[in-house]
Amino acid sequence: MEYVALGLSLWFVFYPKPYEILLVALLLLPFVGMFLNGLHKPSIASLVEVDYSAKEKYDVADFIDVPAWAIVLRVLMDYETDSFIAILTAGTVALVGICLFLLVTHQQISDSNKDKSWIYGSIVFSFFVYSYSAVVAVNCTFDNSEPKVYETEVIDKHISRSRKGGRSYYVKVKPWGHHYDAENIRVSSSEYDLYHIHDQVAVDYKEGLLGIPWYYLEK
Repeated sequence: MEYVALGLSLWFVFYPKPYEILLVALLLLPFVGMFLNGLHKPSIASLVEVDYSAKEKYDVADFIDVPAWAIVLRVLMDYETDSFIAILTAGTVALVGICLFLLVTHQQISDSNKDKSWIYGSIVFSFFVYSYSAVVAVNCTFDNSEPKVYETEVIDKHISRSRKGGRSYYVKVKPWGHHYDAENIRVSSSEYDLYHIHDQVAVDYKEGLLGIPWYYLEK
């Protein structure tokens, strides 16, 4: 299960095609993994490996945290959302749901386990990353609503480079709709060269499958 999670996650991050199928697979992996792991109701601690040689490093099962980080990376690369409150609400519901699934499929940690709080904390943190990124991914990927189209103009563009050599591509546009300041909108590397300063462009604004508004530049 962990090798499957790692392989699908790398595929999704570096070559996300077919996007929807890969996303659904990664969304289901934590639940499938927890179900299989919990068939005989082991302790929740069975999902966490503690490396005492590395000053008690806590490593959550790869079928949980690897898909979570793969989804969050793609969400950051692919989508611009427009409502923090909506993300917080939907993400919290998802977080509670996955925590309840964990409690149903696993026994709680023994009270005598000295690492109890750290184990719970490690798992909840992984669930936190998974839940909030998953709701944004589902909200945008499977949104079939009709977009509102806003005309605007490109006023700048730039490439941001991270310390690890990664690149992010941004196109800066004039205020549009209810966005009253000029704004950098992230685009893919293949789209970056299609935009030029003073180009007239359109921003598509959609309501989102889960009620989380999001938007993107028309290609």
